[in-house]
Amino acid sequence: MLGGPGWRKLWQREIGDGGGEIMVLNGHAIGGGLREPDGTFSIKWVPRGRAVYRVGGGSHHLSDARSVILNTRQPYELEFPDVFGTQTLCVFYSDDLLRGAMTRLGEDEAPDSLPEFPDVVFRPEDVIAQELERLHAFFEADDPSAPASEEQLLTLLQAVVASARDHAGAAERTGALKASTRKLLLARLERAREILRDNISIDGGDISLDALAREAGLSKFHLLRLFKAVHGMTPSSYATAQRMERAKAMLRDTAMTAAAIAGAIGYESDSAFLRAFRRHTGLTPAAFRAT
Repeated sequence: MLGGPGWRKLWQREIGDGGGEIMVLNGHAIGGGLREPDGTFSIKWVPRGRAVYRVGGGSHHLSDARSVILNTRQPYELEFPDVFGTQTLCVFYSDDLLRGAMTRLGEDEAPDSLPEFPDVVFRPEDVIAQELERLHAFFEADDPSAPASEEQLLTLLQAVVASARDHAGAAERTGALKASTRKLLLARLERAREILRDNISIDGGDISLDALAREAGLSKFHLLRLFKAVHGMTPSSYATAQRMERAKAMLRDTAMTAAAIAGAIGYESDSAFLRAFRRHTGLTPAAFRAT
């Protein structure tokens, strides 16, 4: 790590007899950065502070447990601008392991050439986030090698490759001709999707289409068309689906009343929530909780 005080823990192991390797880097930095001219397929995760990855002429700002997936042999530069320090966790996988994961996810045989996935900043889904949090906790300990097992790291790899493939498919559905344009549009749609999810999680309120489009850097007509093309639904339908998923989690995991849940996810009346929940699930909240 060049410039600035900090620490890092590095763990590396070979997997099986095929020469596959996994490397995990857990670090803390105040200022400084590094340059990698020939990167390895990896996921970068920043649970605290801020890191800036410069890739292919663009800048990816990671903070608040956001991630980016970088490709094999993809050069990048990394900077840590947060004066209070940044925590990072990076997991690197060799080409052999990447090919094996792609085969397990439905490829007929291991591909000769490795794909180039779009590098976009995203909030990892639960299966990835939980594994990253677990690894980060292990690497804060003195001896991370025992719990950082082969099975768990390979499970994380499959989830990361599945997410990268989802990003690639979503980028194709934007319909843009240039790869750089597809990546840019996907990043803006991911920003819109994150705003919709966070808006429900924080206060349950609504955000207008104009405000959402402005935050995403798109016109509202472009946002509507692209969001439906990529995600199969409009932003408002996506927000409703997210509200229903949050409501189901609250019904499963808490003793909150239906009225309290309705208020927490942004419904102005119990009756509006009950109608929406039944339309979405075919059940009343009470019947869902009893299942």
